[in-house]
Amino acid sequence: MRREKLFIFCFLLMLIFPVCGHYADKYVSLNGVTETTELSHPSISNVLDGTFQENFGTYIENHFGGRNLLIKMRSQLLYSGFNSSPNKNVVIGKKQYLFEPEYIYKELNIYPPAGDDYFDELISKLESLQSLCKENGKELYIFVTPSKAFFCKDMIPEKYYSLGNDGENNYQRFIRHIKDSDLKFFDSHDYICNHEDEIEAPIFYSTGIHWSHPWGNKCAIELADLITASGKYNLGTIAQKVKKKKNNEPTNPDSDLYDSLNLFVKPDNDDYYKSKIKLEGESSCPNVFLRGGSFMGQSLGALGRAGVWNTTAHFENNYCFINNYSETITLSGFDAYSEFDNIGEYLGKSDIIILEVNEAATPNMSWEFIDYLLENSQLLQ
Repeated sequence: MRREKLFIFCFLLMLIFPVCGHYADKYVSLNGVTETTELSHPSISNVLDGTFQENFGTYIENHFGGRNLLIKMRSQLLYSGFNSSPNKNVVIGKKQYLFEPEYIYKELNIYPPAGDDYFDELISKLESLQSLCKENGKELYIFVTPSKAFFCKDMIPEKYYSLGNDGENNYQRFIRHIKDSDLKFFDSHDYICNHEDEIEAPIFYSTGIHWSHPWGNKCAIELADLITASGKYNLGTIAQKVKKKKNNEPTNPDSDLYDSLNLFVKPDNDDYYKSKIKLEGESSCPNVFLRGGSFMGQSLGALGRAGVWNTTAHFENNYCFINNYSETITLSGFDAYSEFDNIGEYLGKSDIIILEVNEAATPNMSWEFIDYLLENSQLLQ
């Protein structure tokens, strides 16, 4: 009798769950990319060839009541019960440190590094770009940002070490080559290694793939000092204050990897810090064009917002903030430069161009932006 009642209860629960789940999903949101499917209208042809049924099944899978709730329940069970990642693009390391696998592959040489020929060519292109900038009264700087897989290497799961290979990785080769050039660059990796005890905040939180705001701000300030010392623009004196957050709430993107797991429980593995920078004294306020990846937000972007320079364009991945972050342009791809119709206007009025590259991303630095500028040198005029 008990089994029959249990069976009836489960059966009724299955029947009413989509209805209850529909209301529950109003309070349960998901992070990350969510697949959307439009329901097509049935016709004789799409019913006979099966495409309507396939489309209808996919639509139901993505829209049934309680979907968000079930996804979060599954994710929490995998993470808390089995120490397993519900997101294939996130690796759970020791002490719940989270990584993107590609950074591990690049750091441990699981992916073979680019050869010397590639870096010789890259440096040659950068030197040509620097010459073009000089001809047009502009300055070029390279800003190298750090990898979590290096600074939290002891938290990488042991199984990855057996797949690694000895020898130089991409970062080491890139730095060796750029040191032999006359390019102006700031190496955040090296700077942090030599000043790690100067800020209380961690370089990377366990919950995110990006560096913390305090360290991003700190390295940006050091780059500003390099520009003042080696160029014609005085960026003034920049002060920084770092404090532990009282509410211990992460600021984007401090917990971007953790958020992508879609869990119910908030992160509690870190002490989060806030950083504030302030321009003291006067700055020449040159116009600056930034091109790089998502590590610019916690670093170079902070200088622009503090008034250290005027940001004509902050070109990050496939989106670009223009006119001191007052407008946003989104491109269809990282290298879809032809869609940025008036890019020459922003390049032309810029006094300084800064190219950010993460140490793990040197094999695809700037997503062909360097080639684009060399092939369209008139944009720098």
